[in-house]
Amino acid sequence: MTTMTESATKAIREHAAPALEALEENVRDVRRAVVAGRHAVEDCAAETTLQVRRHPFTAVGLAVGIGSLVGCLVGFTLGRRGRARTSE
Repeated sequence: MTTMTESATKAIREHAAPALEALEENVRDVRRAVVAGRHAVEDCAAETTLQVRRHPFTAVGLAVGIGSLVGCLVGFTLGRRGRARTSE
């Protein structure tokens, strides 16, 4: 009985080994991608900080402009939604 169990275990390991190796390789690739993504985000944040320090008025102007645009779009959307409910 022991030899049958051992042979079954060996057969399972032989068939599962390629899948396990592929899985481990994929996990390594994902970890590398996460680390590369983290470095890219850190580089982008550093570059943004540098640009804001070099051009503070442009940065403030962009922030005001984008904030105004988003505020108008949100206000317009909520206003239309409120008018649609009252007309029903």
